[in-house]
Order: sequence, then structure tokens, then C-alpha cells
Amino acid sequence: MKQFIFILLLINCSILHAQEDVDVINRRTIESHLSFLAGDALEGRQAGKRGGRVAAEYIKAVLQEAGVSPLYDTYFQSFEAYSPAREKSSDFQVHPDSVEKYRQLPAYRRLNLQNVVACIEGERKDEYIVIGAHYDHVGVDELLVGDQVYNGADDNASGVAALLQVAKAFAGSRDKPLRSIIFAFWDGEEVNYLGSEYFVAHFPRTKDIKASINLDMISREGLLPILYPEFKIPEATEKNTATGNRFHLLYTHELAATGRRLQEVAPSLQPAIEPLPSLIDHGSRGSDALSFSLRDIPVLWFFTGLHPDYHTPSDEADRIDFEKLTAITKLVYISLYHLSNDE
Repeated sequence: MKQFIFILLLINCSILHAQEDVDVINRRTIESHLSFLAGDALEGRQAGKRGGRVAAEYIKAVLQEAGVSPLYDTYFQSFEAYSPAREKSSDFQVHPDSVEKYRQLPAYRRLNLQNVVACIEGERKDEYIVIGAHYDHVGVDELLVGDQVYNGADDNASGVAALLQVAKAFAGSRDKPLRSIIFAFWDGEEVNYLGSEYFVAHFPRTKDIKASINLDMISREGLLPILYPEFKIPEATEKNTATGNRFHLLYTHELAATGRRLQEVAPSLQPAIEPLPSLIDHGSRGSDALSFSLRDIPVLWFFTGLHPDYHTPSDEADRIDFEKLTAITKLVYISLYHLSNDE
């Protein structure tokens, strides 16, 4: 009986500490991160361009200040992507076979990219949960009349700002997670999911990644895109509009129990938010979740849907619902807490 009571005390203490960590997450800091990343000075954070490199340096500085260590010798995981000459950007590849084939051509295109990757080691240091958000966007269009900068506030400065806050909350926690947590900020998502694909293809212990969380566009109101028919929506499509405080919670079948748990917790947050659950197949496209699900790694994806400002210069910070974003960030922390600690 004494041992049982001791275990209960440990569980209650852990829950209390988790609540204290959630309280670290606040709107003011999230808004500060997002406003910088989505500012005109970063020129749309295009992959391989100056603005993208500035964003990477900013992310590194925030992680350093929070006390989150790099996964490798440095925070930057540098890599190259290749495509044939005059091909569209979606043909850039990082797979070694494709790279070698393109490098044999008389002319080819090359992008120099870098992920920003940090880690908090767990008790089981060789079991991993990967949580990621892409920091690149689509840059500047000098042919546009008027605003030429694709700021990408929702896509995906919102996910990066949330992830920075979640990393800081875990770094300040008094409890060491059971599993190691990898915080990944992907480059080249807008090109062809390049950063996440490179990471997973070169990670030496892919089989030990127990789950992946993806944050991409989590701060607006929008629709679940009908171009992804593999999303299995449990309700009618018109009822799955992420208006108000609703958002899309997408997951592969292995994480259905996690999805149900988050649906129970979400209404208790301030403001209350309502997940719209959708089961997705392994191999569902749409974001960096693809790089993990293609390897049959369980995926959880937070997403508020597409909106008229998607991939336009009007996706700016003044259109962000920061209260909604803050509440979703707290739920992201809770999901990561459980995935990194549950047996």
C-alpha cells in the first residue's frame, strides 16, 4: 500500500509540474516570435535565400537562450537539394540516388538549405518523439504590383512560434521526459518537403522514433482542403470549418487514443478550443508529416485549414488569431508531454 501511495504522489506531482510548464506559454512571447518571422525584413523566408538564413539564426538564438541543446554538434543540419536545369521547384530532391543522377548532368540546379534541430534527452535516451514545424515560405515576387512579400504569418511562422514556446516550456521543466524529444525546424517544406525528408532519411535510428508531431498553419480560420481526399472526416465537410476556436486534429490510426484525450482536454483551456478529428492514412500529403508517415511512423498534425490569404502577400501578422494560437500551443505541449512520457 505504501508503494502504491508513493506512485500516486509521483504521478500527481508530475501533473502539477506539467501544468506549471504550460503556464510558461504566453501570448506576448508567441506574438513577438511570429511578428519577427513574418516581418518584411525577412523577405518571405524563401528556402536558400537570405531571409531564410536570418530566420534560422533567430531560431537558434531562441533555443540557446532557452537552454535547449543542439541534436548534433551544431544546431544547423546543412544539406543540399538538386534538380535538373529549368525544372520546377517541386523536382528538387535530397535522396542520394537522385542527387547523384542530377550531378552527372551537364547542368543542374542546387539549393543550400539547413534545418535547425535541438534535443532534450529523456530517461530512455534512444527513444524519440520528433516535433517539427517548417520555417521557410515562398519569398518575394518582384513582378507583383503593390506588396511583393509573401510574409507567411500563418504559413508557417505560427507553427515556429508555437514550437519555440513548447521547447522553452520543456527546457524549464523540473521533470525529465521518459523519451528524448527532438525539436525540428524544417527548411525547404515549400519546395518539396526537403528538410524533413533529409532528416528522416539520414537519422541513424529511424525505427526508434515513436511518433511525430507536425505544426503547420495553426493560427487562423479555414477549411480542411478537399484536395486531400484521404482525410477521413467523421462529420459533414461543412461542419468541419475551423471557424472561431475550432481546428483540425489529424492523426494516423496509432494515435487515435491520443486524439481522444486531446479532445477531452481542449475545452478546459483558455480560450476553450475544439478539435475537429480526422484520421489520415500513412502517406497522406500536405506537409512535413509525409516524411514520417511514409516510414510508418505515427503522426499527429495540428492544422487550422486553408484560407484566402494562403500563399498570398496578405498572410500577415495582423490577421492572426493570437488567442487561438496560444491555446493550441498549450494543447501541443500537452500532446507532446503525453507522447514523451506515456508507456
